[in-house]
Amino acid sequence: MAYLKAVLLYGARGLEVKDVEIPQPPIGWALVRSELAGICGTDKAFYLGRYRLFKAPLIPGHEVVGRVVEGPEDLVNVRVSSEINFSCWRCTYCRSGLYTHCPNKKTLGIDFDGGMAEYFIAPIDALHIFRGPPEKGIFVEPLAAILRALSLRPIEPGYKVAVVGTGSIAWLAVQIFKRLYGAHVDVIARENSSKAEEFKGIADNIIYRGEVGENQYDYVFEASGDPGAINLAIRIARPLATVHLKSTPGSSAEITMTPAVVKELQIIGSRCGTFREFREAIRILETEVIDVRVDKIYNIEDAAEAFETSLEPRIFKVAIKPT
Repeated sequence: MAYLKAVLLYGARGLEVKDVEIPQPPIGWALVRSELAGICGTDKAFYLGRYRLFKAPLIPGHEVVGRVVEGPEDLVNVRVSSEINFSCWRCTYCRSGLYTHCPNKKTLGIDFDGGMAEYFIAPIDALHIFRGPPEKGIFVEPLAAILRALSLRPIEPGYKVAVVGTGSIAWLAVQIFKRLYGAHVDVIARENSSKAEEFKGIADNIIYRGEVGENQYDYVFEASGDPGAINLAIRIARPLATVHLKSTPGSSAEITMTPAVVKELQIIGSRCGTFREFREAIRILETEVIDVRVDKIYNIEDAAEAFETSLEPRIFKVAIKPT
């Protein structure tokens, strides 16, 4: 029996690196050797216990890039990025094109073991060839998630946009909104943000929460990880504006809905990217339209230290190298 090294999460700060059996891909699936896996906001919420684990232990990691070792001949040894929704393709949702909402799906690194291991398995139809370096490949999934938001509600020419937050998603979103859509983009930061100054040069303005006025923006993109930030987003949105919710912090918040109703706001959320957004994210990353940031890369044996480092306020992205 063959084994691999994997990061296992058992609960709040309950992380161990252990040897587990190498998963066997069923028919139509591939075995992928992980090259790099990013730690995302959901991973951190699981690690801190703010987000309940759907399975325990869980191998986290859905921002992952690797090379196929078992699968179709034309994919073997090819670098790939995986979609994270593994759907049934038989239910009404899948048959109507809403496969990311399949009630029978498994989700990589959420309720199905992910990429923070030497190997992971995924359906062949979820894999996308990626021709860039691994340090860029781990951003395919989060960038696809941002593009999904724009598929649901595009930014129109001349829009004034606010990005609430200063994390990795905000870093990608600001560049997409400005460079691909030509929008005016302000970053709305916490007063004590240690990353806000990093946005100089890519955003039009950095404005702290206590200084931003009401009714300022046509499109507010909330990506702070703060469950209460929706109230800020509602306050700064203009009448008839779109408030887009991207944070999944795993905890509840009290929302004042009256101004949202009075201003006739459209409040929408989005999950992860579909096949189309993954393809577009890969195109963008391979053509170097945007800059990505990886602060530190840790070997898998140091996964606990990697997670603790990812919690530091000044950090954008930490990745784990499984092999």
